[in-house]
Amino acid sequence: RTRKIPRWFSHRDTLVSLLRVLPVSCRLEFRDLGVWKMKQIWAFVFCVSIISAPLCRAETLAEQNKGSLGRMARYPQMKPKGVPSLLAGESMKLAQRQNYHEKVEEALNAHLRMEFQAFYTYRAIAAYFGRSDIALPGFYQFFKGQSEEELEHAQQFIDYMNTRGGIFIAQDLDAPPYDFKSGTAALKTALKMERDVNESLLKLHSVAEEHGDPQFTDFLEGNFLNEQVEALKEIADLLTNIDRVGNEGLGLYVYDRQLQANGPTGAGALGIEVGGGGGGGADAGAAA
Repeated sequence: RTRKIPRWFSHRDTLVSLLRVLPVSCRLEFRDLGVWKMKQIWAFVFCVSIISAPLCRAETLAEQNKGSLGRMARYPQMKPKGVPSLLAGESMKLAQRQNYHEKVEEALNAHLRMEFQAFYTYRAIAAYFGRSDIALPGFYQFFKGQSEEELEHAQQFIDYMNTRGGIFIAQDLDAPPYDFKSGTAALKTALKMERDVNESLLKLHSVAEEHGDPQFTDFLEGNFLNEQVEALKEIADLLTNIDRVGNEGLGLYVYDRQLQANGPTGAGALGIEVGGGGGGGADAGAAA
């Protein structure tokens, strides 16, 4: 009888199960048991209930979530670097979807993580150059612009995915370094990031070709592939010139000012003059 259950025992179903395993004689003569026996039985029930309570709660929550959570809501974020296992049944419901294979959708979600990672990394590099102990506003301005550009790329891909009838799935990002030790180290990090983005774009294009999606390949070729090659060249030029002028001193100061005034293309030629000798450095300083 539930009214005789102590207040500390709230697992009614567990109690009923326990009473079923008690000897039949105990169940039939339950009221005739002595006080000492009753205390023993309730102590046993209490111990078992404490052990079984977490399992009961977990099972109850699992049953509640079974029907209420959709497939996308249960998407695991355990492997942020891998291609997400997209359950295409959700996006297949979107009316405009046509010739948009689920593997292409998965690959695009994986590439979107790369674009956001580039945004995050470039923002960290910009913050490094903007510190008072580094104080290179030209490099700060350049990498802040690169960061914003990567964020724009990510938004372009999200908009395209929505146009085609896909679903964007956000993923975890890796924290970039906060101290790059030198301008050369920061630019090497940026160059590696651009190579990773380029490799991801090429894989994405390959997946689209494999699954016969000319609309997506045209979108990639018209908006990203050539631009990515130019970005690689731009970062490589900056790395070459910062190696030429050095990571400290007047040469780096002048080159940074030219980068701020003229961008990477205009600063490149002047950066070469800075490294060529005293006269070039003076001319570049006057131009700054």
